Parts: sequence; C-alpha cells; structure tokens
Amino acid sequence: MIRLAAVGDVHCGTDVRAQIRAQFASVPDHADALLLAGDLTRLGLREEAEVLADALRDLQGIPIAGVLGNHDYQSNQQDEVRAIFESAGVHMLEGSSVVWDIGSVRVAVAGTKGFGGGFEGTHATAFGEPEMKGFVEHTRSLADRLARACTSWIPRSL
Repeated sequence: MIRLAAVGDVHCGTDVRAQIRAQFASVPDHADALLLAGDLTRLGLREEAEVLADALRDLQGIPIAGVLGNHDYQSNQQDEVRAIFESAGVHMLEGSSVVWDIGSVRVAVAGTKGFGGGFEGTHATAFGEPEMKGFVEHTRSLADRLARACTSWIPRSL
C-alpha cells in the first residue's frame, strides 16, 4: 500500500511563506508521494512560485508531480514558473506522464494543465464563432495529449 497526498488551488503568494512551509512540512510523515493539481500561485508570478518551491525543496525523499492551472498562466510567466517548480524537484506534467517505483508499487501519473472549466451544464461546443471553435479544438487537443500520456508508460509488449 502507498499513501498519496494531493492538493490543488494553493494560490500561493509572497505573504504566506511561513504558512506554506508549515503546511507542507509534515507531508513526508503522511504520504509517499505528492500531487499538485494546479493554481499553485495566485497570479502566476515567479516570486509566488519561489515561495511554494522553497517549501517543496524541504520534502526530501518523496516524489512530487504537478500541473499548472489557469492562475499560474495569468502573468505570462508560466515557463519560468514551471522551471522554478522543476528546479525544486517537481515533475511538471503537460500532456505527459511520470512513473515512480515506491516500495514494491509502480505508480504512473499523467497530467495536463486545466483549461476552460468543464463544470456541469457549461459544456462548450465547436459551433458558431471562430473563437469558440478554436477554444473547443484546443481543449480537445489537451484531452487527446492527456489520453496518450495515460498509456505512454505501458510496455508495448502488453
């Protein structure tokens, strides 16, 4: 048996450094791996990412995977934000997957950024304005990449 911890919507800012470090400090005592499910920063700023990345660097010995959310794209610094998390040892997933051997268990995690909601009753269709068609096509492309990532780790001989 393995224990997975998952958190999303952290919305980390520069004013919560001590709280973030304290909240993440006990993760290795309770989990064998950590999943970060987007909206890791408030506004997608490098300084905000550094606060969370510093806390994650302290989590020696457990694998961490994450995806960016819409907040992490807000300031158009997503490449730098992603690199900051990667420098802290986080496997940042974007239509990709990672496989970990945790004890005697193999764990595969696939991920991609969130895009455009998808809440009940708000499903978009590729009908009408070109902008709407482009939005839906981009969403489908992300979903297709995620589907491929979910099976990319399976040996071809199966």
